[in-house]
Amino acid sequence: MAIHRVILSVIVAVVITSTSTIHAQINTNQTNSEIDSEFIFSLWGGYSFNSIRFLGKTPDSQTTIIGIGMKKLLKEYPNGNRLYYSTDIIPYLQYQYPKRDEAWKRSEGTGFGISPIGFYLIKPLSNNFFPFVQASGGAIYMDQLFPTDLARKLNFTFDVTIGTRLKIADKNVLTFGYKFHHISNAQTGSENPGLDSNFLFLSFSI
Repeated sequence: MAIHRVILSVIVAVVITSTSTIHAQINTNQTNSEIDSEFIFSLWGGYSFNSIRFLGKTPDSQTTIIGIGMKKLLKEYPNGNRLYYSTDIIPYLQYQYPKRDEAWKRSEGTGFGISPIGFYLIKPLSNNFFPFVQASGGAIYMDQLFPTDLARKLNFTFDVTIGTRLKIADKNVLTFGYKFHHISNAQTGSENPGLDSNFLFLSFSI
């Protein structure tokens, strides 16, 4: 395993997710809090301790992911809810999984990709508490046929995230929640077992 992969995996596994977010303020009358931002830019990461057999059929897998994200405000509702369009570049995605072609021997695969289409809805329940839900989809190109030798390098993804942002200072937001992430080749390969990751994440925005 390359040293940069070890470093990235260890860092993300320890903190589960470390996120640093920069906010672009378009309206000078807005405050500096994230909930008031028209644009949100982020560097984020996550770790899944195990996979489940739901849509994907590959068990006992661990996943590390790092992404660069952007959210743009689409609509603000009268009740204060905000709907954002979201897109993410995924420069690094790593799976450690049992390969059934080789009698379930532990294997490793890495890839990169993009999630160009997503939507993020946030609801302010108070001045400090903002639950949200997000869904997005995209594609990942792996460094090998994944997760079997009859699958494909090019795979497709979608994820659903639920969580909350907790405002702890005027410019600081703590975010935590759960992300379900699915990857498969959408029946374009001879085999399509797929893999479902469960990300628990914690982020701090400044």
